[in-house]
Amino acid sequence: MRLYSSVIKLTNQYPATLTHLGGQHAHAAFLDIVRAVDESLSQRLHDLNGRKPFTVSPLMGLPKGFNREARKEREEDRMKNSIAKSEIRLREGWECWLRVTMLDDGLFKSFIDYFMNLTSPPSPLLKGEGSQKGEGSLPRIRLGDAHFMVSEILTTPGSHPWAGYISIEELQKRLDEPAPEKFTFELFTPTSFRLQDKEVATLPTPKLVFGNLAGAWRALTGENNVEAVEKYAEKNLTLGTYKLRTDRLILHSNPQLGSVGRLEFIRTDKTDHFPARALNLLADFAFYSGLGRKTTHGMGMVRRVVQ
Repeated sequence: MRLYSSVIKLTNQYPATLTHLGGQHAHAAFLDIVRAVDESLSQRLHDLNGRKPFTVSPLMGLPKGFNREARKEREEDRMKNSIAKSEIRLREGWECWLRVTMLDDGLFKSFIDYFMNLTSPPSPLLKGEGSQKGEGSLPRIRLGDAHFMVSEILTTPGSHPWAGYISIEELQKRLDEPAPEKFTFELFTPTSFRLQDKEVATLPTPKLVFGNLAGAWRALTGENNVEAVEKYAEKNLTLGTYKLRTDRLILHSNPQLGSVGRLEFIRTDKTDHFPARALNLLADFAFYSGLGRKTTHGMGMVRRVVQ
């Protein structure tokens, strides 16, 4: 079985106002795509409790000037102590992208089949190389009140920093490799963790990070090493260099806080045995599984940084 990360490159068709920049619109669009090919699969994904086998990002790659304006608006909202809707005014022709990860071959097939059925004959649109020309032949995605043309879908490793695929077997080879001394992560969208008492933690500690990833691995494979991983990470990892800030996504009118930035964990245990090597596997797995809570709505988009 393979895990997939696909980047959907978009061009806005008309001036539009999009309420919130969180991933709720992308979440709905993804389920609609799957529903068009396999209605029962889409319903199962919707009804599934616990960790779902996919993640979606917020709308990414908007012009830099827009990002400055949006950040200024968010700061003004905080000064007013209000929960504003942070409306996004999209201009015609703006290019941006979404990212979807799928931890299931059948789910990825349904996702790709949707676009293949809309493009005849199949084109580089689905191969991560080039793009299909001609507005009439391009599929479209709706996010709230905004309508986008899909110019490319990138899944080939190397075609985009957030695209790729890997097999479970390839990930498991990490258990045969020496464990590294450091683990560095980039938290690209706000990342937080649900605690047992239903409170939310925004500080990514070793136990929370690797325990959450071990839980995602258990949901995918059935292998339950969560407790062992949490104990090892808590005892044998310490926080190294980091540069983090608190940011938020607005999901369904509710602000969701989380950490964004880069952090490093240093392994104090110098022995090279299973728990340490398991962390090596989980660190690479994070690119596809996401980290923390609400990963199907744009939070917890992370990747390992190899230095």
